[in-house]
Amino acid sequence: MTQIADRFAYEFDVATEPRVSYMICSVPRSGSSLLCELLANTLHAGMPAEYLRPDVITRLQRRWGAASFDEYLRALVERKTSPNGVFGLKVHRGQYEATLADRDPAEIFPNLRFVEVRRADRLRQAISWVRAQQTGNWSSLIGPAEPRPAVFDRAEIERKLSRLEREQAGWEEFFARHAIAPHRIAYEELADAPGETVRALLAFLGVELPPGVQVEPPLMQRQTDEVSEGWVARYRAESAPA
Repeated sequence: MTQIADRFAYEFDVATEPRVSYMICSVPRSGSSLLCELLANTLHAGMPAEYLRPDVITRLQRRWGAASFDEYLRALVERKTSPNGVFGLKVHRGQYEATLADRDPAEIFPNLRFVEVRRADRLRQAISWVRAQQTGNWSSLIGPAEPRPAVFDRAEIERKLSRLEREQAGWEEFFARHAIAPHRIAYEELADAPGETVRALLAFLGVELPPGVQVEPPLMQRQTDEVSEGWVARYRAESAPA
């Protein structure tokens, strides 16, 4: 079983010209990290990760000696394209606006396809985001050195709900403006049937896994628990008409 411990650190041995690229357009707590894990572990779908995050850009520019952002992008494609010619990355809406802005991403990433990941249950998504920020526990694989408590904060949940709405609307406006029909993935389907969901995405990209290569079960597990469900119940109770 292949499990890539650190997608930011992993680099393919041989530089390969990409024949297809894909951008996972996401918002926080939508299942995009799970999707990236599943794709990366095939070793035939590039090494998708959040490469437009400011701290990641700074770290990798330093590692690769890239003097400019354009040099960084070229080095990124060169080092993160799998031997079968596939490059992928994950981008939150705010990261896209801060880095690529009005640039045409198809001029940067060859034969670019778009993938959208979204979560139907926006309330649980917002609660997941609030809890991750409070505790520092962003996934089941990586936790903080010292656990921090999670405290129900209705105002912060509502702020996250509003931001999720804005960011999702931003992606929809982007798709409409550029006449893009993305391959859409629902978090709920990805969590329930990860193998089938990933294989459907690979088919959309025109990528066929070699015989013997499987979509491995993820190490990352759902973080929803009784605390999250308690927050959901409390939020709904407080929102109910008197």
